[in-house]
Amino acid sequence: MTRTIGFIGLGAMGLPVAHCLARAGHRLVAFDTVAGRVADAAAVPGIEAAASAAQAVERADVLFVCVASPEADESIVAPLRKAGLVVCDLSTIGPTLARRQQAELAGRGIGYVECPMLGGVDEAAAGRLFLLVSGEPADIVRVSDLLPAFGRAVREVGGPGAASLFKTLQNGLGLVQLCAIAEALTVIERAGGDAAAFVEVVGEGGGMAATPLFRAKAPMMLLENRPVKGSLHIGAKDSRLAAALARETGIDARLLAISADLFAKASAAGLASEDIAAVKRMIGTADA
Repeated sequence: MTRTIGFIGLGAMGLPVAHCLARAGHRLVAFDTVAGRVADAAAVPGIEAAASAAQAVERADVLFVCVASPEADESIVAPLRKAGLVVCDLSTIGPTLARRQQAELAGRGIGYVECPMLGGVDEAAAGRLFLLVSGEPADIVRVSDLLPAFGRAVREVGGPGAASLFKTLQNGLGLVQLCAIAEALTVIERAGGDAAAFVEVVGEGGGMAATPLFRAKAPMMLLENRPVKGSLHIGAKDSRLAAALARETGIDARLLAISADLFAKASAAGLASEDIAAVKRMIGTADA
């Protein structure tokens, strides 16, 4: 039986995922609060524009949600009352909210699957994301045939909350590393060293600091004008989620807390729409 996919959230990651689903032959009804994004999605055969989130939900057998914040995610998921629907949540929202949403929806006869994504906009466009999946097994089965359209691999990691737990700490760990890279480059510059040469040495040398994140972001930190591959405001949200999770568990995770504070200050300083590499501009400033 052909199913209709409702898709809410057509931002930097949601739009290419929706395109991948449509190209794989699936039928979508898509909505975003930014009208231009809906038009971009509907330009692909197989995607129909919805006039509202409610219309996308009304026509959906499966609902994908891909939004930028826990608050936006909850505003979509909390009102759902359509028994028989299954929600596939691609957003990064933290395990506490994910578990609560799963329990609330289960009580209304609605399935809920967490499916946070590892990878960036390039991987999303190529359908090459790594997908973390968790939830009740019966609910996962209902969406499993859709995931290969945009994922190179699918890893089931447990019951409700598990995928969001993994994704939150994966992002938190990466953002701590990003702050450390920014600090190291700033120290090199202040000490009179050649930061560009340092980036080359670390990247080519194969030592412990030569991580994929270093190779991707250290060169961008040295640019005046850099492309946006991952928005700083998303980094601020993700680092906040990781630090909050640590507090909930009673762990004094100081590096996560410092990272969250630095990204929050960078966002407040007007860097929210820039790439996460722009956090380097905060190192050594009075605001940091």
